[in-house]
Amino acid sequence: MGRDRDPFDRALTALRARLVRSGPLQGAPLLVTPLAAELGVSPTPVREALAWLAGEGVIARRAGGYAAHVHDRRSLSRLYELAGLLADAVLAEAPPEGAVRAHLVVARGDPLAELSAEPASILDALLARIQAQLAPFRAAEDAVLDSLDRDGIARTIAEISRSDQGWRALRVQVRRYYRRRARHAGDILGSALSATPV
Repeated sequence: MGRDRDPFDRALTALRARLVRSGPLQGAPLLVTPLAAELGVSPTPVREALAWLAGEGVIARRAGGYAAHVHDRRSLSRLYELAGLLADAVLAEAPPEGAVRAHLVVARGDPLAELSAEPASILDALLARIQAQLAPFRAAEDAVLDSLDRDGIARTIAEISRSDQGWRALRVQVRRYYRRRARHAGDILGSALSATPV
């Protein structure tokens, strides 16, 4: 029988999945003791996982604990704009041979992101952090805008040649992807909030 995974890793993985699955929680407190009971671990790994997620900017540290971020149309639009700038900067870098950058439009852990390499630069790491903050909005993005542009980017990545023209076309698609989401941030937020369990 294999050794149980580290309680911190289990708590971190479970909390990430829960935050994505539950959608934007708009300032809801994330209480250590109930989460520990739900996850079947002691409070210490939950507290450490929450601190880790706060360090990544996925949740916020508040007086007396942790809470989900509160988003409005403007803050969500700015997150999409920042993700777009970072994704474009990542593409402008000389990509290492064989690295597919599917994470430009998807959070790590998404099937498309499995095609990509580990973060190769600080820009990759920053983009991954912003993607983690946008992950709770993925289902709402698809409900409002469908996944056609993401699917198109995935096809381009699969077919891309090393030519400058192929990379330029991909950069145009990625910029359009994020601009479109920034323009529709209010609709995405509304859809996400209407689908968020109370």
